[in-house]
Amino acid sequence: MENYNSVPTICIVGRPNVGKSSLFNCLLGERRAVVVEQSGTTRDRLEAIITVEGAHFKLVDTGGYLSADTDGFSKPVKEQIYRAMEEAAVIILVTDTIAGATAMDKEVALILRKFGKPVILAANKTDNDKLKTHAFEFYQLGFGEPINISCLHRRGIKALKKKIAQSFKSADLMRNMENPEKIIKVAVVGRPNVGKSSFVNNLLARNRVLVSDIPGTTRDSIDTHFKYKGEDYLLIDTAGIRHKRKIKTAVDTYSVMRSKESILRADVVFLLLDAACGVTKDDLGILKLIDQAGKAALVLVNKWDLSKKAEEVTMEEYAKHLLYAANELSKFPLEFISARSGRNVLRSLEMASVLDSNLDLEASTPYLNRIFKKNDPSQVPIPRKKKRPNFLYIVQSGCRPVEFKYFVNDPHAVLPSHISYIENQLRANLPLKGIPIKVRINNAKKR
Repeated sequence: MENYNSVPTICIVGRPNVGKSSLFNCLLGERRAVVVEQSGTTRDRLEAIITVEGAHFKLVDTGGYLSADTDGFSKPVKEQIYRAMEEAAVIILVTDTIAGATAMDKEVALILRKFGKPVILAANKTDNDKLKTHAFEFYQLGFGEPINISCLHRRGIKALKKKIAQSFKSADLMRNMENPEKIIKVAVVGRPNVGKSSFVNNLLARNRVLVSDIPGTTRDSIDTHFKYKGEDYLLIDTAGIRHKRKIKTAVDTYSVMRSKESILRADVVFLLLDAACGVTKDDLGILKLIDQAGKAALVLVNKWDLSKKAEEVTMEEYAKHLLYAANELSKFPLEFISARSGRNVLRSLEMASVLDSNLDLEASTPYLNRIFKKNDPSQVPIPRKKKRPNFLYIVQSGCRPVEFKYFVNDPHAVLPSHISYIENQLRANLPLKGIPIKVRINNAKKR
């Protein structure tokens, strides 16, 4: 066997009472060769060597993650968990199918993304076939299709081991690539004078970009590399995108052209709105550009602290007002920020990481068709004289942008209302908020 310290590590994480220790014992099976037991302040961190498909791995069981230090113990447990995740080559996130995706699960998932490690999602307590449909709720955590397991009945353990072996092969391929570092490219766009440069300055905590109160100070796109919580980012600060009727000089034309190029280069786009102005036609025009480019987007309402509206309505009420004024915004996550004070500026980066991960969503064909078995698009109301199409089955056909193909008996009978309905159902059942969806209609007879 390899030297103990050189063996690749698998780390089991999750909130309390989801069955992490039970999974640890299941993966050990008959091989109970516990090599190390490191006693921590509150809980033992268990480590053991396991063999999966002929390869040796170090398996690490961690304490349950708690967001609040309610008992005085969670802080040292967190430190153990973070240390284990840093050492790990592959992480297994254990969830509870019966309890569903909780706020704590989502918090753990958000932390895992910061480590940039391969994550296997194990939905424990899937004790029977009826519970399998409940497990698909964990798609929203952003780690793809969960592996259904039951530590109590030892269901799905073989499938989990197979996934572990595949993940390590993928990890090896990643290490052998010429450019192994993943860089999340973020473009900051919006109309002139909404606070883009101030946002970037606050984010970087240094005056990388000139800021002034004169609209249109930034004329070119500016790239800045930086690292935040272990992830690499390329931040693209852009000139304000003006409406055609407001473009007066060649410089303005060039600035708009470069901003559009910046959107095409980005993985995630931050669209800044001015809280005092609300959403304008120009803002919706930019949103359309982002959607057409197939980029993930986060809408940031800036200058809330300076707006008189903050004295009149709550953020929740203002958000409802924005959605009422422009229903297009409902597809995107919304965050209130202050580029001047820094409120929620760093949170926007964490959300960018989630959106970037969701661009790589892979939904299985069985799950997609289960969605539309319950929500048949053919039942969408149509004009009397129109022919009702028969929607047969759907498959995912691509990522970045996320694309689906729906096979029907008569593509010409499919209306825009059908497409909207399909998109809405996909967003309701998958973590696709802020992610552009392409739905292509294919003729089932011409496969």
